[in-house]
Amino acid sequence: MEQENTGKVTRLVVFAFWSVVLLGLPFWWKTTEACDFVMPTKFTIFIPPIFQQSIDNTQLSSEIKTKLADRLANFKYKDTFPIDISVLEQDNVQGHKEATIGHYFIYVDQADKIDIKIGSERSSFLKINDMTTSNIADILTTMIPPVYLSEYENLGNMACHIEKKDKNDVSSMRAFKYSSQYETTFSLMNNNPENMKMDWEIRDAINSYLSLFLKEVSVVSNFTIDSQIQNYAPLSLKPSFKERVGKPNYYYFEPQHLPHFVNSAEWNLASTITSYPSINFILYVPSADEAPLRIHDSKGQPLLTSAFLIPRWGGIVIKNTPKSAIDEYTFTKKDLQPIMKIFISQLRSLIGIHDLQSNISNKFPANYQVTFEPATKSGITTLEKDNLIRSRTLENVVNTISTLKSLAQLVDEIPNMVVEDHISIKVRQSLDALDSVSKALSTESYIEALQSSIKTIELAEKAFFDPTMVSMLYFPDEHKYAIYMPLFVPISVPLVMALLKEIKKLKQAKNIKKKEE
Repeated sequence: MEQENTGKVTRLVVFAFWSVVLLGLPFWWKTTEACDFVMPTKFTIFIPPIFQQSIDNTQLSSEIKTKLADRLANFKYKDTFPIDISVLEQDNVQGHKEATIGHYFIYVDQADKIDIKIGSERSSFLKINDMTTSNIADILTTMIPPVYLSEYENLGNMACHIEKKDKNDVSSMRAFKYSSQYETTFSLMNNNPENMKMDWEIRDAINSYLSLFLKEVSVVSNFTIDSQIQNYAPLSLKPSFKERVGKPNYYYFEPQHLPHFVNSAEWNLASTITSYPSINFILYVPSADEAPLRIHDSKGQPLLTSAFLIPRWGGIVIKNTPKSAIDEYTFTKKDLQPIMKIFISQLRSLIGIHDLQSNISNKFPANYQVTFEPATKSGITTLEKDNLIRSRTLENVVNTISTLKSLAQLVDEIPNMVVEDHISIKVRQSLDALDSVSKALSTESYIEALQSSIKTIELAEKAFFDPTMVSMLYFPDEHKYAIYMPLFVPISVPLVMALLKEIKKLKQAKNIKKKEE
């Protein structure tokens, strides 16, 4: 009976242990991923007062929600990106620049055909030929996903560590890893200063054409700007020669040669010593014996703009001097305007801005006329900026979780590692900031969420790369033996010998006692 009761108790203990493991493992797995974030999106639809008698705002709102839910039925992150729809009577058309991220406004009006204008701020304008509840809901359901929700699948995949199926998508490969600051250097490379002296009005060009863009993205990252002129900047490889009958001859590079264009051995592109990533922009002027110099595309045709981008490094523009230039030439602010436009386009790709127009222009029916209002002055539309803020916030969250997991694994694999108090404080602060990100996202405070995500990733990386932690990575057991053996071996030998002598004496005394007995 006693053995039977003991067996029951043992089985209950084993069952209880495995219950904790089986129930706790999914909970631990779920709480250590970024999939639990929530990013709400609100849409306010404005209907002109003249149609208010025939359109019920509540019914229209309900029908848009229903049709939008049907359209997004297969979207696996629909709970992560909850959508709210409200319909109001149109008063005055506004840009709503003061609106928060994630709140967008669509003005609906009547016209002869379907016309969609995506504003550079948070307002868009929809004109349709049939102002009925069903038709308005249908067209809005077609319009909203590609314009406003196109980035959400990528964000969900990023948070849940799901790799993209589209291996041809190189946008993520071009962009730098997020940093709160980038060191940006503009360089004028003159191959042969003996024949042509070069100068440029780069300061005026940056102030006129780039400063507004940098101001817009400063909420995400800051940029320090340097410029330089380098003479005697030869190429690392020779261009090919294109001879044409009846047309000017020129030199050219094929696309496969472009990765070797930069002469790292002789071009001094090193910026000031800093831990922040460096972005390089080069305006290259070829020598007279290699001019005019152009770039071919994959089909062997010369590009209109001899410019190309090097992923996670920078951008290059080749500029041939005009034939009228003799001995000296200065690129004026006006000359640099088209060049700065190219540099801004390259910078957009390098910091992770996805061009909205090129991504969604082919996702509408043929009878839809879709136009995009460009951000001619700032270089980035509000929608693109919103997408950048959301993506960088999630990127920081994912990298923080990965860094903290790596830190925990490191401490677990090196049992004797000493973790100092200031490191544990940074880890706790990083976790607190991580919790602040989640709370801010749930209340649509995207700027606050971004700021907390910047704080949490910086704290996590400071903890992981702390000098006291890094030094322990290279302190295996063999090092311990090498350090402690010279100290303890000389002391331990006489102690061991004395112990053996005492044991021998005890044995002898025990044998003598037995003989006497």
